[in-house]
Amino acid sequence: MASSPASGKGFSHFSYMVHSAIFLLITFFFGQLSPIEPLTPYGMKVVGVFLGVIYAWIFIDIIWPSMVGLLAIILLDVMPAGSLLNKSFGDVSVVMILFIFVFSAVLNKYGISKYISLWFVSRKCILHKPWLPTFALLASISTLGGLTSATPAAVIGWGLLYGVFDICGYKKGEGYPIMMFIGSVFAAQLGMALIPFKAVPFVAISTYEKLSGVPIDYASYMAIAITGCVCCLLMFVLVGKYLFRPDVSKLEKLDIAVLLKGETMTLNGTQKMLFGFLIALIVLMMAPSFLPKDLMISAFCKKLGSAGICILLVAILFAIRIEGKELMSFKQAITEGVAWPIIFILCFTLPMAGPLADPKSGITQFMLLAMEPLFSANSTVVFAVCMGVVAAAFTQCINNTAIAAIMMPVIFTYCSAKGVAPELAVILVINTCCLAFLTPAASSTAAMLHGNDWVPTKAIWKIAPILIALSLIILSVVIYLAGSILF
Repeated sequence: MASSPASGKGFSHFSYMVHSAIFLLITFFFGQLSPIEPLTPYGMKVVGVFLGVIYAWIFIDIIWPSMVGLLAIILLDVMPAGSLLNKSFGDVSVVMILFIFVFSAVLNKYGISKYISLWFVSRKCILHKPWLPTFALLASISTLGGLTSATPAAVIGWGLLYGVFDICGYKKGEGYPIMMFIGSVFAAQLGMALIPFKAVPFVAISTYEKLSGVPIDYASYMAIAITGCVCCLLMFVLVGKYLFRPDVSKLEKLDIAVLLKGETMTLNGTQKMLFGFLIALIVLMMAPSFLPKDLMISAFCKKLGSAGICILLVAILFAIRIEGKELMSFKQAITEGVAWPIIFILCFTLPMAGPLADPKSGITQFMLLAMEPLFSANSTVVFAVCMGVVAAAFTQCINNTAIAAIMMPVIFTYCSAKGVAPELAVILVINTCCLAFLTPAASSTAAMLHGNDWVPTKAIWKIAPILIALSLIILSVVIYLAGSILF
């Protein structure tokens, strides 16, 4: 997720006003320009609103520009108010992600996320083998990124890294700490793509399903995403070992007992219960995909839907009392757990999916015409790879959720016209949109990375492009091989 750029860059009041004026001009007056064929006057309005809000997301903020964008949709007659509200705040996707945030807040309060990370790095089989704890730590961060989001995963990972570096005697400027801080952000971003009901994949899949009416199989998606993530993490370890070659001899001094510093790896009763809730959430979400449809549990989960399952589990969590006390107040969970920028991105992008793909706007026809030279091979694989490259490039400077959403109408239109399977392109775009860590504007974790005084900016620009390029190749190969089996 992209952070609020205005808050992170310390813009002056004058710059803020200039960017705000540009945002309003693009949003409300771009549609008054003469259409560029095959765009229509209606399409120009849609493009103006979309470009204006994206500009604001990059240079100003997320929440209030999203509100203005929603109002512009109504005022410019892109969509009636009732339909807009139903497809934004009333959409099942928004309801589901809201309750996912609340659910995660309870888990975080009781240390479930931290437990997962410590469990990975405390395995005896990785002791005194420098690159095994490296992989284990990155795998734990990716897992946390999937279960929560990239930012808390990276923060928890950094906490462990500081402990490791202190114990082993690493100092600022040394190669291994630099590589690992970059690698932790890389792993956290990869983790965002693991679970299909997290922010970026969920927005993209929801947008595509609304356009096509055809669901993406969650179980197949996760199998591909997990395989791709593991391969990319192995690539990072190999690149570190044979290309960057930092000094890892100090890792032989790693003492897990000292690292844990009194932390117990035994879950108490409450934590075991919450861990069970986490497993239940994942299993129930995926049940309709891998269980026979005539089973009662499959029918139950399908009838509830993803949002209903989340509401059910959250309701049970808040109904539970431990020694007469609730696990967490709902107000606290909303305050500490809900990432409102993600909610408002969803509320804006979901209703925009229809107008962007509507033939009367001419937008997808325009984009297909512009990118036609890239797809002349008429190959599903070539198309998917090209879309992945475009997504990886744009996500370095534009909100990754927005990029994933706007790519879906192009994929749908092209695949419908060519009669090719869309799943490969959808999955590759989602995964490459999560490779957002090169520039400070790419994501909140990227902004954190650029602000870390252990990591020189020069090192980021040296290492990150290599990781992104190699990840593109690996993900393309994984998705191609998996696609030939699953689709």
